[in-house]
Amino acid sequence: MASIFHDIGKFFQRANITSLKKEVSERYKYFIDEAGVYGPRHQEWGAFFYENSGLPFKDEVGGAILNHHNPRNILSRIVKIADHLSAEERTETSSYDEKIKNMKSMLSLVSFGEKKTGKYKPITKLSTFGELLNSEENNVEVSYRSLWEEFNETINFISKKYLNYNEEQIKISSPLFEHLYYVLKEFTSNIPSAFYYSEPDISLFSHLSTTAAIAVSIFKQYEKELINDNEAILSELESVDSATNLQVLGIIKGDVSGIQSFIYNVSQEHAIKKLRGRSFYVTYLLEIVAKFIIENEGLSISNILYNGGGHFYLLVPAKTIDRLDEYQRRIDEIMFNAHGLELVVNLIGEKITFKELNEDIYGKISRKMEEKKNRKLESLILSKPEKIFELKPISQDSCPYCRRKLKEEICEFCDSFAELGDKLVKMKSFKFVRYENVVEKIKNINDIFKAFGYKLEFYSSDKEGAFLIRKAENIDLKNNVFYIKSANYVLKTEDGKVADLETIAYKSNGIKKWGVLRGDVDNLGKIFGIGLGNNVPLSKKATLSQEIEVFFGKFLEDIIRNEFPNCSVIYSGGDDFFILGPWSDLPYLAWKLENEFKKFCGDNPAISISMAIEVAPARKYPVYRVANESGRKLDMAKEYERNGVSKNALYFFGDIIGWEEFDKYCDIKESLKEIIEMKVTKNIIRILRMMFENYKQSKQGEFFRVWRLFYYFTKLGESYKNAKRKIMEFLEKILKNENKLYDNLYSVTYWVEYEVKEGEYVDR
Repeated sequence: MASIFHDIGKFFQRANITSLKKEVSERYKYFIDEAGVYGPRHQEWGAFFYENSGLPFKDEVGGAILNHHNPRNILSRIVKIADHLSAEERTETSSYDEKIKNMKSMLSLVSFGEKKTGKYKPITKLSTFGELLNSEENNVEVSYRSLWEEFNETINFISKKYLNYNEEQIKISSPLFEHLYYVLKEFTSNIPSAFYYSEPDISLFSHLSTTAAIAVSIFKQYEKELINDNEAILSELESVDSATNLQVLGIIKGDVSGIQSFIYNVSQEHAIKKLRGRSFYVTYLLEIVAKFIIENEGLSISNILYNGGGHFYLLVPAKTIDRLDEYQRRIDEIMFNAHGLELVVNLIGEKITFKELNEDIYGKISRKMEEKKNRKLESLILSKPEKIFELKPISQDSCPYCRRKLKEEICEFCDSFAELGDKLVKMKSFKFVRYENVVEKIKNINDIFKAFGYKLEFYSSDKEGAFLIRKAENIDLKNNVFYIKSANYVLKTEDGKVADLETIAYKSNGIKKWGVLRGDVDNLGKIFGIGLGNNVPLSKKATLSQEIEVFFGKFLEDIIRNEFPNCSVIYSGGDDFFILGPWSDLPYLAWKLENEFKKFCGDNPAISISMAIEVAPARKYPVYRVANESGRKLDMAKEYERNGVSKNALYFFGDIIGWEEFDKYCDIKESLKEIIEMKVTKNIIRILRMMFENYKQSKQGEFFRVWRLFYYFTKLGESYKNAKRKIMEFLEKILKNENKLYDNLYSVTYWVEYEVKEGEYVDR
């Protein structure tokens, strides 16, 4: 509590509530005079807030906040060490600037040699989308004050809710601490940690949470010595030189492999429910594995530095690394019993010194993980080889997806994912509660969570310690811990059920088909590897990860709910997404997401996103086949190079369109559609395709008969005088230098053909 609230006074101080300044000055006059300053500093503001907040350990935590720069006991000394290590991440500037500032977007600071856009975030909550600013706000104190007042009100509400907690019974894993962690995340993620002598590019939340992770890790590493008041170890840690080679901390990376094939390995019956259930399961599987480790180690949620996109990073005491093999064995046993070889969770760990904490430890441990992936389930192979290589009978009574025995032609395990997907639509909140019983056999999804010591419960209303499923524009964190981390919107029927594929198909304009949109951020490894420079510290990468996570977990869902309500999010989290919807919505949704993500990144040319759209050939075509094909097309979009630009493109109907030309692409499509809607013969589509085939062959040495195109359009204009001007304008748009056709004309013709066949459905 002391470490995660140690700098909360910076937030309070920036709100500039002058009516309280005299009271704070008088209460802490001794400390202010001792420091030789003229008014309360963030230490005094922070202590004043905490001591009046109603939160537990008022005297101990308030004292540590007050003295974390000039420690007077073991608690404040640990916080000071952790604060110092976490603060080393800041980029120092040569000048002092006391002006209160907005925080710079970390995404806008990514660069591979280009000039950084370096735009500022508005002072808002994490869950509120705000377009980036070119400079600091003029009335930034007003924005800070408004945000602070809402934060303070939320904290006061929560402290009263947990008033019956006995201080001696509160554990670091208690619902209270987790709730406070998420409130801090919501309110302090878009404000800078420091700016007087520093570039305001690291969020206050990243600094608070990493300080807490370091402080708790140090305490657990030397718990016996510190409880016995052995201060010698603290003196050693306070000396940077003597602690340089001392491995006090550890980094653990967790990674799940086999995600794609696992998620899509479903039958057509209740496909969307099963896909949603599997997506949620993969997202929260790693959450549970991370909690399984940190709670067994007596650590806090702050020690989970990042969790998303199929992997997590934990900051732990060095001695936890010695127990990593035990955790891996337990995880391997549970995962093999649940999934065989289909889905595997790997752990890799490294002991580190304080110095290494702010070097590129992410890159180093990621390289070790790539080696570990080649030795998956190694612990089981070495200890129980007969379990891995046991021959299992496969009969007609076995589920074709998970190989379990069917019971009356029903697979309980696979159906449990459909049930989960259904609850994600119908229920309001969920949480994981501790489960102490032994799980003898894994029959369904909840048995997997129980095997790790947690039970998944759903509720139809708000519940203490629960996470919101139904995200709203304004998230209430008084009655909910936080919101579901992945995007969760799905189209529902009038009776509240998940819309099936046929219902989605019939929401299309023109031909009634469904399709999928897949996409992810280009060069993500490069962005995290060198995009922020060399030896990038933990807090900067944590801030960067959080910005990407909130866009794909929250803002993407807001866009779909508000503007594309006929689409359903199968998964979206980390940096990638998979959306199923009416085929005709998908190109416009793709364009909207690209534009909004570009705004979110401050129009940074170093960051882009590629996507692919695949339209299902038939209503009952297997989702996994469309998903796999769209994945292959996404890879093609990521290989697209033109005029010194690569990736940053959309695959659609056989063509790859760079986002820089999408406006023109849409304009040409609308022009052709307008001509056909003026009752001009649809034969124009066939002629255009034929001409385009001739044009493609001309690139191989044949002669492009462009005169035929002129002749056809001239005759067409004469036959349809009402559309003559539009016809000739369209010809001008698709011709370049009078002998080159528009390169994406092929997909334009299919887009228009599909849209103008109103009411028709073609299975092919």
